[in-house]
Amino acid sequence: MARYQHFSDAELIAACLQHEAEAWDELVARYERLVYTIPLRYGLPRSEADDVFQTVWITLLEKLPTLREPDRLSSWLVTTARRATWDRRRGSEYKRTESYDPAELPEESGDATPEEVVAEFQQAQRMQKALDRLDERCRRLLFYLYQDKTTPSYAEIADKLGLTTGSIGPIRARCLEKLRGILEEES
Repeated sequence: MARYQHFSDAELIAACLQHEAEAWDELVARYERLVYTIPLRYGLPRSEADDVFQTVWITLLEKLPTLREPDRLSSWLVTTARRATWDRRRGSEYKRTESYDPAELPEESGDATPEEVVAEFQQAQRMQKALDRLDERCRRLLFYLYQDKTTPSYAEIADKLGLTTGSIGPIRARCLEKLRGILEEES
């Protein structure tokens, strides 16, 4: 798969059309998180998101020879994932147990263009890669401060990390500075 890592989407599609299985594997690996994110953003449970994921890739496989703009594959995937998600919601038990109105879809998901969704996804990937380069203490501290859904207090965070409560602020500042440096380095 390493051979295909630096291929453009159009080059990967051309290789897929030549029945190069590793090119297909690279294509899926490149966009699997993007495709899977769409149904989750619309509130589908993981089991149904799995079905949407599979539907999108089967559809791509079927449509591969007729794609008009292979360099816009990411947008095509977002649009196809949205449509599959809407279809899934209309025909699923989810719909039968709750009233479904497309206007009730989350505003952030419904109003974003495919290009905006792709840009947001790429930014999130960039941030995750930068966070992965931080040391364990910084990663954990930033997680508790900004990502933990339980929103722990400084005292709880200090307890989890074996720090004093008063050290959280200064350590946070140093960790954010390290993160900023990594992001600038990668730009």
